[in-house]
Amino acid sequence: MLTIEQCRAARGLLGWTQQDLADSSGLSKTAINNFEKGHSDIKAESLRAIRIAFERAEIEFQGDSGLRKRSEQTRILKGPKALGILLDDIRKTMENQKNDILIMNADTTLSSKITSQKLFDHIQFLKQNEIRQRVLCAENIKNVLSPDDECRWLGPEIPAHSKLTFIYGTKVAIQLWNESMIVLIDSTDAVVSETARFEHLWEEASPASGETPFQQKTA
Repeated sequence: MLTIEQCRAARGLLGWTQQDLADSSGLSKTAINNFEKGHSDIKAESLRAIRIAFERAEIEFQGDSGLRKRSEQTRILKGPKALGILLDDIRKTMENQKNDILIMNADTTLSSKITSQKLFDHIQFLKQNEIRQRVLCAENIKNVLSPDDECRWLGPEIPAHSKLTFIYGTKVAIQLWNESMIVLIDSTDAVVSETARFEHLWEEASPASGETPFQQKTA
């Protein structure tokens, strides 16, 4: 839940006007003004939109009244469970969001790096929260994380050894050449940059077709 005090404090920390918040959240300035003055009840989805707008601007909420400006952070996930830990972080980060999860350079070995239960839990989370996960794969690769209409094949000019990359919330995760190590970057600037690259490749990529291995197993 977002309080009136947190909303005002977050705007002050960012130097945002009510119009800035309205533009970032997709709400009207009148709705923001009424909420901050306590003149009307606000819908849960509108509160969620305001909170997400602040979180995208790197505001971190603490408890019922606290908040702070989040600094950019980098974590290293190591070991055979690194990808599973990443999927846990994706679910935690995306729990209250409806944005797409973007994955670049997925391959057929992805499912072998996580347990069947982790894979199942992740796909169920996507369905339950109506989150779309768009995936770019090398040509003719059958990925296991999304249905075919959310997947596209990269052309032969994209190297097959390109790094596996996840883009979600305010985070970018890049799997290093050593497959047991993932660099997790919490940075809005990194997300903006990598999202632009993903969208460019997405427009150039070809639609995938046929059943994925996961769909075959669960059919």
